[in-house]
Amino acid sequence: MAVCSPGDEVIIPAPYWVSYPEMARLADATPVILPTHISENFLMDPKILESTITEKSRLLILCSPSNPTGSVYPKNLLEEIAQIVAKHPRLLVLSDEMYEHIIYSPATHTNFASLPGMWERTLTVNGFSKAFAMTGWRLGYLAGPKHFIAACGKIQSQFTSGASSIS
Repeated sequence: MAVCSPGDEVIIPAPYWVSYPEMARLADATPVILPTHISENFLMDPKILESTITEKSRLLILCSPSNPTGSVYPKNLLEEIAQIVAKHPRLLVLSDEMYEHIIYSPATHTNFASLPGMWERTLTVNGFSKAFAMTGWRLGYLAGPKHFIAACGKIQSQFTSGASSIS
């Protein structure tokens, strides 16, 4: 809601976490589902991503490690995606990295915002609940450029009352 306006498009690679399209709709944005294939380990094809982007594209949701597939984007593929994002100044990335500590070798996690030119274009969603076996405690955080975080904070302060005292 802090970064999308009515009519904006949110690109969501499938399979995806069930709430992503509804989050886009809650912001009056249009979810655009980008199919992936098991033969490619459910990883987004950069050529398909590039052909999906329009002048209305505002947000790309990237989940690595992926919920529900478990697929982890290798750094070289993330770099290709970053090059595409860089060509579209209006496009932001919501990088859901909630499962970064739950991966198996030889996979390694790369924070999308750490790639050249992507810090100012990336909102990183993460938390403590999954990695530290506190799934019911729902304690997470958002990292990114200050102006986006401030806008998100204004909205979030009206939606929730805060974390549980134990969290």
